[in-house]
Formats: sequence, structure tokens, C-alpha cells
Amino acid sequence: MSAAAPPSLPERYRLVRHVADGGMASVWEATDELLGRRVAVKVLAPALAADDEARRRFTREARAAARLSTHPHVVTVYDAGEHDGQTYLVMALYPGGTVADRLTDGPIPQEQALDWLEDAASALDLAHAEGVVHRDVKPANLLLDERDHVAVGDFGIATAAWESAMTSTGMVLGTLAYLAPEQRSGGAATPASDRYALGLVARQLLTGAKPGVEPEPGRSV
Repeated sequence: MSAAAPPSLPERYRLVRHVADGGMASVWEATDELLGRRVAVKVLAPALAADDEARRRFTREARAAARLSTHPHVVTVYDAGEHDGQTYLVMALYPGGTVADRLTDGPIPQEQALDWLEDAASALDLAHAEGVVHRDVKPANLLLDERDHVAVGDFGIATAAWESAMTSTGMVLGTLAYLAPEQRSGGAATPASDRYALGLVARQLLTGAKPGVEPEPGRSV
């Protein structure tokens, strides 16, 4: 797959490099020349520019992160908007990549894994206290800062107590391998659903085995 074309952004953001592409968006490193800091800019894919649900996901992600921004282990969102027809989010830059990136080399040492799980659990505890259910907890949504601490990101399909329902009854959202049983059957996600997913992440960190795959002998939890 070819990299996404450089997006058009407000003048204050100068693109530095392309970081990653996903199904819905591309991510770029940029410099905020007004405030003099490096940032990550997430840009909705041009093919989805007219997709109201995709744009709502971006807005939902920004609002949820802004509401939880007092927590050091929630991805910080600085800015959001549209420019020349492109929807974007400006976030803190996490130079350590994601937990999913680290798992490509196999299991994570126990002490490191427990630190990451503690970071993620504390962020989710705050989210749940604020009425937010993430619904897509997985290694790719756990970002790593320069000190190797985890920040929970991508609240794009989160449900929030202060918003009306965003999805139809029976619609399954999230990443299938990490879904709790109630989500798989189309039921409502709850804080317990996030904790179930984090438990699957814990197993994967300690054994290197993805959900549904048996770990190698001697690596069971």
C-alpha cells in the first residue's frame, strides 16, 4: 500500500514525516510552529471525508481525550478541526511507538509488562469513573512515550454517558480478537468489557500469543 498523500493543514503545523496509515486515517509527525513543539497529526482518509460516522468518530475521540486529559496515561489531544475539507486531530507525539510494535519481538519481560498494564488500567479506571467505555482496548491502542510509559489512545468508538447512543443496537464495533463475549453478541459494552480486553492484552504481553492462540510450551500465564 502506498503512503497517504501529505495532508493540507493549518499554517501553524509543518509536516515532518509520515508515521503510519490505518484503515480510517493516516498519522504524521509535525511541528507546531506557534508553540514550538513536535506533535502527531491524525488525518481522516480522503475517501472518508464525506462519511458522517467517520467524522463523528474523530470528534468523539477528541472530546473523550479532552475530558480525560488530566490523566498522564491518556493520549493528549491538543487541537481538532477541518482544513481544506480534511478532518484532523493534533495529539502529543509518542516516540516509542505502540505496544503492538514491541510485541513483534515476542513476549515482554514481566516487570515491563506489569508497568504497562498498570498504566493502562489506571487510565481506564478514570475513563470509567467519567462514564467513558473505550470498547477497543488492544496493543495497537497503547502508545509509548519517551520514558516507555503507556498512554491509552483511540477513543474513536468509545461510548460516553454524556452523549446519546452512537451505534445501532446489535452493531458490533471493536477489534474482534479482543472483544468481550457481550460485545461479540451485539450487547452493550461496559467497563467490564474493557477490563476483559486488558486481560487478553496481559496474556499476550506475558506469553507473546495473540488472543485465541495457544502460547508456546512454558509460556502460559
